[in-house]
Amino acid sequence: MARRTHRLVWVGAWVLLGLLVGRPGPARAGSQTSNVQVSTSVPPSCTIGTAVVAFAPYDPVNANATVADDQTGDIIIRCTKGTTGITIDLGNGAHNTGRQRQMVNLTSSGTLINYEVYQEPGRTSVWGAGDGGAVRSGADLNGTGNFVAVTMYGRIPPGQLAAVAGAYSDTLVSTINF
Repeated sequence: MARRTHRLVWVGAWVLLGLLVGRPGPARAGSQTSNVQVSTSVPPSCTIGTAVVAFAPYDPVNANATVADDQTGDIIIRCTKGTTGITIDLGNGAHNTGRQRQMVNLTSSGTLINYEVYQEPGRTSVWGAGDGGAVRSGADLNGTGNFVAVTMYGRIPPGQLAAVAGAYSDTLVSTINF
């Protein structure tokens, strides 16, 4: 008898569970659907970071008496994929004489040496609209979404005998337009 009562309790529990789970919800009159529009835009965007043009030690008496000191440096840009019409300009520097960039001796502020930055390896196109040159442009600057290295070609002309021994420096501002 205990076995039968135990079995009836289990059957009753299963029936009750079935009624609770299978119980119909409230009656509905119908349903409708609608579309949800999701949107955004991706504007053109760029970043710019400039490395240095680190010239070798300049020796106007021997090594650079007749040979220019040529060095390179990279401007690193990254633009949104599909961005076109990008240009990069270089400022004149802090010691420009109008059409000639100059570095100043860090311990003798009246002592300067000439230098220039160019857009290409042949060093014929000065880079910088304010320095008698032009902005850098071209399809190679178009946005890819990846980092792109844009090379600057620096030159200190030979034979600058007025140079005083010491460290020289200048700062150019690089500007990307997109």
